[in-house]
Amino acid sequence: MKAIEVSSILKLLEGKEVYMSNYTLLELAYLLEFVYGLSRERVAKVLKTLLEDPLFKVEEEEVWKEALKLYLEGAELLSALRKVQYRRADVDGTVG
Repeated sequence: MKAIEVSSILKLLEGKEVYMSNYTLLELAYLLEFVYGLSRERVAKVLKTLLEDPLFKVEEEEVWKEALKLYLEGAELLSALRKVQYRRADVDGTVG
């Protein structure tokens, strides 16, 4: 195993955007909430910070902003994300 210094991380990221896919954000949220035991409020705050930081290019950023509101109201994050995506795509519902 090798250690990495903060300065090395910053050099690696310097001047570059870091792409965050929906999958990556969902996985991060899951780990924070169910593995590390963070509250929904803390998880939402972490995700919101990533959405607002210019270093990160987030897939469907506006969808995430809406989904986080539903998540904080009690919806499961994946369901909230799907609901917003369906609404924006004018999908009436699911089959089956």
